[in-house]
Amino acid sequence: MATQDDSGIPFSVVHDQQQFRLVELPPEILALIDSPNAPILSIKSQAPPTASTASSSKPAYAVLCTPTQTYQLRQVQTSNSVFATKCVLTSHGDSMPVPGVSAIATCPTTLELHPVTGTAIPYLKDALPLYDLVDDEMVDAAGNGKSKLKVFSDVPLSDAQCEWGWRELIAFEFAGSSFRPSAVTLLKLWKSINVAALAEGIDLNKQFLTEDLLKAIDDEGYPVDLFHALLLRLAADDHVGDATWTSMDRQITVPFVGRTLLASEPSNQDLHTAIFIESWKDNLPELWRDDAKLDTIKGLYILPTSTTISIKGGDDEGSGEGSKGAGSASRKWHERFARARRR
Repeated sequence: MATQDDSGIPFSVVHDQQQFRLVELPPEILALIDSPNAPILSIKSQAPPTASTASSSKPAYAVLCTPTQTYQLRQVQTSNSVFATKCVLTSHGDSMPVPGVSAIATCPTTLELHPVTGTAIPYLKDALPLYDLVDDEMVDAAGNGKSKLKVFSDVPLSDAQCEWGWRELIAFEFAGSSFRPSAVTLLKLWKSINVAALAEGIDLNKQFLTEDLLKAIDDEGYPVDLFHALLLRLAADDHVGDATWTSMDRQITVPFVGRTLLASEPSNQDLHTAIFIESWKDNLPELWRDDAKLDTIKGLYILPTSTTISIKGGDDEGSGEGSKGAGSASRKWHERFARARRR
């Protein structure tokens, strides 16, 4: 008479449980992991607050980052008993060891991934000190002693999102630190570029050799990385990542100059609108002068009176989300990052 084998598989629970965290990966992450050239994934969070920022800082949270995407980690309680197990050989007394399963950890929660579409600009503004040219001879800047990579490591967003914010702020590395330029600094640099280009016969309306323009302003003492950061911010999409040649995007450069000109004015002083527009025109290449119209910087200014104008928000930083505004809505950070990586 046949009998049913009810021996089963030996199961045990170890006394000293290990600490495991289970992560539920969405299909797009699994596809990356299974791809032939799988990228590095990283878990990031903000840097711990210092004594001076502890009262105003937001609670830190962890995110998982691919090179281009960010996912917030959220802990979810599970109603099931979930064990992490491993195969073991078990034996009783003098009996032969038999295959079994041992639970080495209990996992009452799992981590879910939720896409994050935030901007790195607020984090970078907090992390980067302002580089301000007080006059032609003095610079007001206290370094943070951090490289670009170090700054990025404390921003809870992907490298591509950090790179986009870095470019928007025209951030740069200098003397062992990372900075973001003030509106006054950007305006002085742009004026030097515009004047030098005219003097040296460099047509900013066409493609030109970057090195030629750099040499033309070399004796004015601007940090080289700041020069390149500004040209990258104003470059046409098809020249992102090309350091040899530069082609400025007219629809980006014109509103940038106007907004920077406004932002460089003292916050307690309104500027006569007609004077502002004339100054804006004077700081553009000749062929672009007629583009200096208020519609070009719509949403970036206010009119305190019928004859005066000032920057919206009174921001003296001259770069970032506001300066991007007009004429560059189609410039998506992930498209620009992909072009730069392909080069």
